[in-house]
Parts: sequence; C-alpha cells; structure tokens
Amino acid sequence: MNLAPPLATTHSGQAETSIADTANADKAIADTVITEKLAKPLRIAVLLGDAVNLDSHSAQVLGTFTERERVQICAADANQSTVHRPTAHEPKEHEPSVYEQRSLTALLGQATTAIEQGQLVELKFNDANQPQSLYLLDGLRAAKLRLHAHAFIAGFAAGNEVTGVANTAVENAATVANAALAAAKRSPAQTVQHQTVANTLNEAFVALRQGVTALAARTQAPLKGTTDIKQTNNTNHQAGYWFSDQHQARVLCLNLVAKTSHQADESRNLNQSLVLTQGTQLAAPKALVDENRLFVPISGDSINELKAKLFQLLSSLDIGALDTSFASHQLAFWFERYDANAPLALVLMAASSDDLKLEAKAILTALENDAVRHHGQPFKTPAGSCFTAKPLGDAGLTFVYPGVGTVYANMFNNLHEYFPALYHQLEREGDLSAMLQSPQIYAADVKTAAGMSLSQQAISGVGASYLFTKLLTQVFNIKPKMALGYSMGEAAMWASLDVWQTPHAMINATENSDIFNHAISGELTAVRRAWQLADNEAIVWNSFVVRADSHEIKALLPEFPRAYLAITQGDTCVIAGCETSCKALLAKLGKRGIAANRVTAMHTAPALLVHGQVQDFYTQALKPEALKPKALKAAAHGSPIRFISAAQTAPVTVDSHSIGRAIADTFCSPLDFSALIQNATEQGARLFVEVGADRQTSTLIDKISHAHASQSTANAATAAIACNAKGADAITSLLKCLAQLISHRVPLSLAPLIQPLSANAAPLSSAVSPEGEPQ
Repeated sequence: MNLAPPLATTHSGQAETSIADTANADKAIADTVITEKLAKPLRIAVLLGDAVNLDSHSAQVLGTFTERERVQICAADANQSTVHRPTAHEPKEHEPSVYEQRSLTALLGQATTAIEQGQLVELKFNDANQPQSLYLLDGLRAAKLRLHAHAFIAGFAAGNEVTGVANTAVENAATVANAALAAAKRSPAQTVQHQTVANTLNEAFVALRQGVTALAARTQAPLKGTTDIKQTNNTNHQAGYWFSDQHQARVLCLNLVAKTSHQADESRNLNQSLVLTQGTQLAAPKALVDENRLFVPISGDSINELKAKLFQLLSSLDIGALDTSFASHQLAFWFERYDANAPLALVLMAASSDDLKLEAKAILTALENDAVRHHGQPFKTPAGSCFTAKPLGDAGLTFVYPGVGTVYANMFNNLHEYFPALYHQLEREGDLSAMLQSPQIYAADVKTAAGMSLSQQAISGVGASYLFTKLLTQVFNIKPKMALGYSMGEAAMWASLDVWQTPHAMINATENSDIFNHAISGELTAVRRAWQLADNEAIVWNSFVVRADSHEIKALLPEFPRAYLAITQGDTCVIAGCETSCKALLAKLGKRGIAANRVTAMHTAPALLVHGQVQDFYTQALKPEALKPKALKAAAHGSPIRFISAAQTAPVTVDSHSIGRAIADTFCSPLDFSALIQNATEQGARLFVEVGADRQTSTLIDKISHAHASQSTANAATAAIACNAKGADAITSLLKCLAQLISHRVPLSLAPLIQPLSANAAPLSSAVSPEGEPQ
C-alpha cells in the first residue's frame, strides 16, 4: 500500500512521514481562516468502513483500487500520558504543536489533492478502542462507480482564537463555521450545527465519523462531547429522526474545538468546521432481536411437541451463558426450526438468559393448565411471551384505526433506526415531517404535543397509522381481511390502505380546513350557529368520559339540550357540550366523569351543520388499483379488504362518493363503537390489530367483545392487539404484537427479525445522479 509521505501520520511506531514535517507551512496559516478554493465545488464522498455499514458492492468496488491508488492516513495518539517524554539527560526532540496534532482540516486539504488525482483515501483511527475506517473519494467518481456514499464533505475551514478575551471565542468559531458554509455554498438556515471538543486527531476523526453516521442514520442526536446541547430531563435532545424538508438534503456543520495544553501556545485554541451533506446510502438497520431483546418462536404439531422443544431450549440455556454468540447462533437455530405452517406456535420474549428461562418455565406451567391446554384460554406474560391452543388465524384479521388524541410526545422516536428503508420510502413519497407533525411531537419541550390543535392531532394520528400500516403490510407482509376506524380513524383507514390516490394532499388541506380549525373546534362556529349565540357570548366546551349505560344518559338528555351523548364504547360513554350542562347531567346521573379537556364537537348535533362540507372534504380520487373488479383484485393481491364504517352495517362500497358520505355520516353523528365492533364480529372479524399510536381501542374492543360473548355462547372468540403503547419501548411493543400474531398463526415474514441487513437495507437506485443527493 502506498502511504503518501505528505498524508501519513505516525501511528503505533510506524515509520511513515509525520504531518509534523509540514509544521512550518501549517503554522504560517494557523492564525487565519482556511477556506479551500477549488476550481470546482468540493464534493468528497465518505463511506463508513465498518463491516456492518459497508455493503458487499461497495467493499468490492473499493477493493479494486490498486496499491498506488490508495492513500492511508492514520491518526496519531496525541494523548500525552502515553507519549514517551525525554528525561533531563536525553536530547529534547521536536514536540508537535497543538495545530499539528489536531488539524483535521489541514489533512483534508492535503487529502483533497490526492482525491482529485483519483486516489482513494482511507482514514484509520480508534473509537472506544475499536479500529475504524472512513473511505474518501471524489463524489463524481463515486457516482460513476455506483458507490452510494454515507455522506459528502462539502467544505471546511479552520482558524486560531485567542482565549480569555470576551466574545472572541464565539466570534471566531462563528467566523470559521460561516467560512466553511460559504465554501460549501450552504446557508446557516438549512444547517444543523454541532460543536464538540477534539483535542487529538483521533478525536477529530471520531467526531467526523459520528457526523457521517448521524447523516447516514438520519438521526439528529448530540454527538459525544458536544457542548451546545442541554442535557435536561424535560428536553427532547432531538435524538430521534432527523426530519428535513422534502427533497432537501440534510446538512451538518461539525464545529471542532482543540483545547491547547502547550505552554508556548496556551493562549490559543484551534477552531475547525466541516460541512457534511447526506449521501444516498443509509446506515444499516439495528437488529430487532439480540442478546438483550430475545424473541424465540417455537412451532409444533401438538402441545406435547411444544413442551419437548421448551425442555430442549432450557437445556441449551443451562449449558452456557447467553451472550452475543448465543444470540446470533442459538436464536437463529430456533428461527430455522420454526415452521410457519405448523398448527401451533408459542413465542418467548425476554431481556436476558435468566429471564428467558423464567419465561420458558412459565409457559411450561401454563401448558399444563386445563383452561389453556383444552379450552383455548390465551396465555401472555408481561414480558410478551404468549401462546394460544386455539389460534384465530388470519381469516378474520382486522386492522383497527384509532381516532384523534392518541399521539404523544416523542412517540416511537427510535423506530427509524430499525427500519431505515421504510422511513426513506415514506420520506420520498411525501412530507414525513408534516405527516407526523414533527415540530409538535418531537419538540424540545415535551409539553408542546399536549397543546396541539385538533387539526394537528388529526394529521399526526393519521400519519402514525399510515406509518404502522406500511410497516406491518410491507415489511412484515401482514395482509388484513377487514378494516374499521374509531371516529376519525375511518379517514386514517382509507388514507393508509392504498385507496386514496393522493393521501398526502390531505395534510395541507386539514391544516387549513375551516371544519377542523373553526367549525367543530377552535371558536366552534358550528356550535354557535346551532345554539344561536351572539358573537359576544362565550362557549365553554368540554367532554367527559363516564362509566354509565348509554340508556341512562339518553333518558336525561332532553333536560340538558346543550349536552350530547357523543360516543358509546363498551361500559363507558363520552358526553360533550356546554361544560356546565355536562356537569349538571353527571350530577343528576350520580356519576363522576373524567374531563378530556378537548374542544371538539364531532359526533354531536351541531356537527350536522357541516355534514356537506365534511363529505366534500373526504370525497377524494381513488387509486386505479382500488377500483379494479374484485376478481382481478383478488388474483393480484389476495382477497380484497372489506371496509366497515360506523355509519352503516354493510361494508362500504369502494368509490369516492360512498367513502366521503360514510366518513361524513360517522363524523357528524353519535358514535356507537360497541355496535361497530359487534357488526364487524358478525361479518367475521376475529383478530383486531390496532394500527397507530398508543392503544386507544384495544382495551375497549376486548371489553366490548367479552360483553357481547357473554350474551350468547354462540359468539366466536376474538382478541385485540396493539402494535404500540405509550410509555413502552416502541420495538418491544411491536415485537409483542408480532408474537401474538404468530401465536394466532397469522402468516407474516420473519425476515426482518433474522436478516435485518438484507430485509431492511436501503433501496439503491440503478441510476445514480452525479449529485447523489437531494437538492
């Protein structure tokens, strides 16, 4: 390998030419801002060199560079505690200055020359004692070689500062950052900036790698050692998905500060800024299953066979501790033995080997229980392990879409790390930030989400359902047979299941809708009209959840004309209207209500005044495939989905007018969710999967189904499962959902669990533009 003398640095005693040899030239420009002035814009492609993130194609292409085309830069260990210092009797050798030791930008300036000559530059360093590499090459050449970079270096600058002078450090750092941004032709407004201390070249390389990783992972998180991000309990550190404007590249300005410890230069620090832009290659997805999140599916033809396999698992656990090796080999062993066509299956979930033993023993005990073994009583543990001897299958698999008010601060903010390709797809299809209302949901102040308007909650709720629908149907290949929605969940249902042609257009329409912002929320203009109030008469609106029979409430409604029974849901109801009237009704009822403190007149009589507007709003153009004849649709996609509305007993006809009318009827009329679930059950719904944020409907459905089943022994068993839960880890909640679906023998793909790199790898375009990134 050709280690070009001007570029190599001393590392582990290697006899390469040190950057110290260029000290005089570097020192001469150390006190001024360095901006690379190239004939063409700087565009250096950067690829993460670790085996996880460097795909086989990239590794193969990089391997074709000959020895003379490769340049290696090794970071010197600048930790003075490990450097040999001459004794008083030894001659004093040259001691590199702080700038020589820590100037990443000086190295990049030299590397640029090699890169322009078509060479491949490899940066070698250590991160937490682990060897790491970054590969740098010309961006245009990378595109021609069909290499998808994790990020691009678009500009850099450096400059010294004098410490101890008020505001000087801040002004100098800003000047350097602005110089780097100017070189990259990027504005501060479109840039995220991170500042960190990098006292050694190795630390600078580590910071560079973190920045590249952040862009590749689309994760905006504080870098190690950052000094500009507050670490407080009620601040969301922006550690979740890095949202950006649609079709706009993410830009990171990495600001490095080198704190000098040299006596001769103790009053000077070095500021360096690098501008990085996102590449087309995504970071590898995190593994859903590992030694700290265990998921073991076990199938069999009989309960006795399941017991035998559980004993086998326990024996293997007794042999050795569950470490990374076990997770990669033993877990793979059980996935390989799993038979998707077997009549029975159980799933074990645990956070450690000891917990896995306890889960296995708990299920073994349950398999001896007569209610579980013979009568089909489902068995679940808090950890997520589950089994049912009478699986429901997928014939009655029904997706349930929750209504408004289920979204919450920081909801599933790490989900993108496990499914980067899905987020990449959603980002290309529409405005993902607007879809999830990220400025409110992922705000620095977690209280911001609680103050969302009705339209914002509606958009974000539909966005969450859309996201989870794509996750379940496209990643795990789960195919529902039926679908229904709770209140505005009906709109989410049509938007998520590939019926509406342009569902993303509904975001802007909802944001600016008079219906959501004024008529049935906000100043409640529809209510003002219905109650015939003057403009100066105030409306104090509220809603209350009360445990009461709907018939009791209906009997009292004539006495309280400004109070309404809005929703009936199992053993509870929701009344809404004038707060004073609602409280008086509750008092006469002798019940205590829980105030929702939400201003919405949906499902009340005043909403009927905007029925026509709502119907027009939701009368949307449909996708051509949604209008195919059932025979063709069944042949191409399996059985067509039956869409069930609270507004009618028969499934909704899939045409624009029928859909718009059904949503408007549900929106403007009292919602009887109990009747909706009973109607769905009579049509064959058995396994209800709540698709969206939190678990608003799952508990309600269980209560409704159990109450309905107790009325007649002829009613079939049902089950409700949520794929998300507020306050719980998003991945654990998702795995618990999948575990129950497996136990009920619902066909689904296990590939994302056992092959995360291949199953969730970022789709690579066959036509790579020279730019290689969004503009």
